[in-house]
Amino acid sequence: MQRKQYPPTLTGFRYSALALAVAAALPVGVAYAENIKELPTAQASAQNTDSYKVDQSSSPKYTQPLLDTAKTITVIPQSIMKDRNVDSLRDALRNVPGISLSAGEGGTPTGDSLSIRGFDARNDIMIDGVRDIAGYTRDMYNIEAVEIAKGPGSAVTGRGATGGSINLQSKTARLDSFTDLSVRLGSEDDHRLQLDSNIPIGETSALRVNLLTDDGEVAGRDEVENAKDAIALSFATGLGTTSRLSINVDYQEQDNLPDYGLPWVPNYSGRDDRTLHADIAAYEGEEAPVDFSNFYGNVHRDFEDVKTQSITIKYEKDLNESTMLRILGRTGSVERQSIVNAPRFTRETVDDVRIYGEGARISLGGEKTRDTEDSLWVIQADLIGEYQTGGITHNVVTGFEIAEEKFERWRFDDNGSDNLDTTPETVSLYSPNPDAAYTGHYTRGKKYNEATGDTSAFYVFDTLTLNPQWEVSVGLRYDIFDTEYFFQLDDDDDPRGKLEAEDKELSWNFGLVYKPAPNGSIYFGAGSSFSPSAEDLTASTRGNAADLDPEKTISFELGTKWELLDGRLFASAAIFRTEKKDARTDDPFASNSRDDTLDGKQRVDGLELSAAGQITDALSISAAYTFQNSKVVSAGGDDKVQEGHELRRTPEHSFSIWSRYDYSNQLAFGLGTQYVDERYNSSDPGGRETAEDYLIWDMMASYQINNQWSVQLNGSNLTDEEYADQVGGGHFVPGEGRYISLSTSYSFE
Repeated sequence: MQRKQYPPTLTGFRYSALALAVAAALPVGVAYAENIKELPTAQASAQNTDSYKVDQSSSPKYTQPLLDTAKTITVIPQSIMKDRNVDSLRDALRNVPGISLSAGEGGTPTGDSLSIRGFDARNDIMIDGVRDIAGYTRDMYNIEAVEIAKGPGSAVTGRGATGGSINLQSKTARLDSFTDLSVRLGSEDDHRLQLDSNIPIGETSALRVNLLTDDGEVAGRDEVENAKDAIALSFATGLGTTSRLSINVDYQEQDNLPDYGLPWVPNYSGRDDRTLHADIAAYEGEEAPVDFSNFYGNVHRDFEDVKTQSITIKYEKDLNESTMLRILGRTGSVERQSIVNAPRFTRETVDDVRIYGEGARISLGGEKTRDTEDSLWVIQADLIGEYQTGGITHNVVTGFEIAEEKFERWRFDDNGSDNLDTTPETVSLYSPNPDAAYTGHYTRGKKYNEATGDTSAFYVFDTLTLNPQWEVSVGLRYDIFDTEYFFQLDDDDDPRGKLEAEDKELSWNFGLVYKPAPNGSIYFGAGSSFSPSAEDLTASTRGNAADLDPEKTISFELGTKWELLDGRLFASAAIFRTEKKDARTDDPFASNSRDDTLDGKQRVDGLELSAAGQITDALSISAAYTFQNSKVVSAGGDDKVQEGHELRRTPEHSFSIWSRYDYSNQLAFGLGTQYVDERYNSSDPGGRETAEDYLIWDMMASYQINNQWSVQLNGSNLTDEEYADQVGGGHFVPGEGRYISLSTSYSFE
């Protein structure tokens, strides 16, 4: 595979001793009632390792079972990920409708870029409740479960979470002994090897090791290939006692040939400054009429190297029968170097009009380079307790979070040596040549951008159980988010360009739950979120974005949840409205055409239905449907044309169904389907392109040879459907084509 041309220096692990001192400084001073049950450590838990039904959130801020939580929360357990052959976060999210993937561009790298309920969520991905940094593709080799909380959630996660957030629950050491080895071979000349071993050490300690090596091509995409090697270590001591300490270390390297997919045929209707050549004009605003396997990069130049590393220390102390202290500290970094070509049609200018696409040629001079490092340290401290006051039970979580995030970007230059860019070289839209001779060489230059974001937050959550039928939950979080953004550090004209912002925001949530029966609930929930202009630290230097207050969002949800069939099946239904009432939009009165104002309004009304668990002893199911009616309610200036039109990347209808049938104790079959309605890459009706709807089918067959050894056959996209998976403004990335794999797993006694 293509290797990087400049080895960035690894950032060493850093951890502050402050995390271990917080316990001594945190006051407890709350009376508690005797004989209240001991508090369990919060974690996503299924009824058994094979069940699709999950009962509890992994977040300590959600103290009640999912049945009694006034919010749509979906948990994808290890059992589903194993049956569906899930490798990445994007694979896992195929089980959750209402989530749309976007293609990297506009300063956003390739990776896990997505929207939830119509709103961007690429900065709302957490690992064990801590915001994960940077844009990259996350592997599931060390993940126990994936949890998606929908609706604004700044009270829980801090800034962002406009449409929801995602939390990945890491595998941790435990007291039972096991070693699981799995090997998979696939139809794309690929292989994947995983080892998961847990070793008890004495009566209360254990060590868990997860190893991964993975390499192969991508089904349905010429030339594209990905490789990764990773190791995760988890040591825990004090398990089963009142004082528990765990240390988790994770290191991963990725070596990929990145992919920006296929170009849209641009939609320039209504514009007088640009148009399409007759060679492509018949396809204006559509997916390019080509084989979806076409690759428009260069295998000798394009590459992507990613290194991720983190260390997490968590301490839990049962202060008494009712109160637990939890302290978590993490430090980590993500380093990335990449070159990827953005497929764009060639153009010429005639009489001040740009004409695109003569000869249906694509330029290789659209390379996008990145040489970045994202790093962070964070400390969280929580008091989690259950108390009685006057016949009312209070489940309380109170705590604080302090964090520093840092983004650094260096120039990654060819010093004029890239012959594909300086010519520029072009390839045919219909038969591109990814093997064109390349003579350039890119090296790290001076630092160009640097940004830091400091967070100080305090929060409190209380769920009041008034009686067996009624519960009320409230939550508040106060954030102070300070950012400094230095740009053009090596520019002689402005060597110290700088933007600063300080945002102080109070976020809230509220829930009311009525239980007509022990196995059911009817609930109303509401919450808020805020999104600063420097939410992802890469503040915009265009116009006045850095001077604006955060965007504000509020959501309301009315739903019901039930445990059916003797508690084996979990079913839910909800209607919701999410409204961003202070959306950034073009300022029609500003002298600078790039200036925005907060007078925009965007809204998504929707319906969610879901069911997960066992229908019979042999049949398990995980199914969900989402309806989204999205709309730009109001906008200003040049954006006013968007009013009344859909939000980008927001399909109206989507559903996912997966079922497993255990034919016998040894033989099982699985079948699933996913449907996504058409989406647009813009809310501007005169300049948007359309991604067509699609339906794909997956299957599984597994055979348990004996108690230790099993084999599994998986097939995805069985009909080899060609569809746009990740939707961007100038291009889209196709979904994977038909893929068949055979895996075997062996459990050592």
